[in-house]
Amino acid sequence: MLYYKKKTLKQFYAKCQKDKIIGLDTEFYRVDTYYPKLCLIQISNLQESIIIDPLDESFDSFLLKKLLFDENIKKVIHASRQDLEIFFNMFGQVPKPIIDTQICLFYLGYPNSTSYAKACKDFLNIKIDKQNQFIDWRFRPLNQEKVEYALNDVRYLIPLYVEIYKKLEKIDISRLSDDLDKLLNKALYEKKNEDAWERMKFRTNDPNELNILKKICKLRESLAKKKNIPIQRIIEDKYIKAICRKSSEKLSVIKILDNFSNQNLKRNILNILKKERNF
Repeated sequence: MLYYKKKTLKQFYAKCQKDKIIGLDTEFYRVDTYYPKLCLIQISNLQESIIIDPLDESFDSFLLKKLLFDENIKKVIHASRQDLEIFFNMFGQVPKPIIDTQICLFYLGYPNSTSYAKACKDFLNIKIDKQNQFIDWRFRPLNQEKVEYALNDVRYLIPLYVEIYKKLEKIDISRLSDDLDKLLNKALYEKKNEDAWERMKFRTNDPNELNILKKICKLRESLAKKKNIPIQRIIEDKYIKAICRKSSEKLSVIKILDNFSNQNLKRNILNILKKERNF
């Protein structure tokens, strides 16, 4: 069921306040953008599951914000990192308290990337159809098959959490709270330009190479945000690594830079190399 009207969502919010627990999920598009484009928000309480359409012109985030940031309501999410990033981008803060069922499963001996479908099969004996996992959620209208797929992603979250918690009560989970609290750290979602280099898999003991890496990654991150395109569309990782290495021949670096269509980008990288390496 799709909810667009404030009155209906207000009634749902009142039920969530009473239950003090919700299941939460999102569908988004992030193929050719830097920022994920939010396409659907699915929420469940103890009685029902709903879909909120943020692409609808009547969408109002006021009640959604109240629900997300009501600290008396526990939010159950499976593999929450990207969902929390979306809400952080929307509101500048992270919803809490959060229960990530994927993290909980790790403490029961499951791999740290266990799927929601696997968890539902093991704990609830429910088979989740994941055939629509990679569809483009921007397009409207949504057919009933897609609506049901989206609803299933939250429909079983609360029952799943209940079953998982029964097993967690029997073991030592003293570190679980710490792992869940880490999800609330704003630094995970802020993506500061100067920290972009930390996401690169680049090993070096040379401070000069590292300094060049930091500056180019900061430049790339800034441009990707400004244009709202993936960072690899600005410069691929492999080219940054080649530019940073002292062992790379000057001609090969020039050849990489000559392939850039963005002349300002080429100029800025050359300035970095001239300053850091007398290029």
